[in-house]
Amino acid sequence: MTPEHWLAVLSRIAPGEPVDLDAGAPGPARTGAGLAGRIAATPPPSPRLWDRGDTGASWIGIRVDAPLADPARAALRLAAAALERGVTPVILTSLDSSGFERFGFRIERFLAGPGVDRAAWEAEMAAFWSFALIIDAVDVASLG
Repeated sequence: MTPEHWLAVLSRIAPGEPVDLDAGAPGPARTGAGLAGRIAATPPPSPRLWDRGDTGASWIGIRVDAPLADPARAALRLAAAALERGVTPVILTSLDSSGFERFGFRIERFLAGPGVDRAAWEAEMAAFWSFALIIDAVDVASLG
């Protein structure tokens, strides 16, 4: 994907959620706990992440198993990494809505069924996309 694509993604990311008109009146506004006193430990970078081969492109899988409290924050981090480092995130999820659709990310859905193995599907996606690594979305969202 081009830098223009990621700039367009960044322009669509807003911290607010769209109002669900069918749900009734919105509740009170949430207040954040803040980042005071929080230390974020980040793992060392993967050598596979920067080994881009002939195309110069690198892909990472982002596993979304549960809705994130703040998908916009994770989307900002992923779009910035895509733009700055040329790393394309692909969302791997079994959810009907991962929270990343509205920003324009590539979504790969696991369709559960009898005899379908999530680990085998994820391995197939990793082979297809040549993922450098797969991380959980909660880890992306928690980075400081």
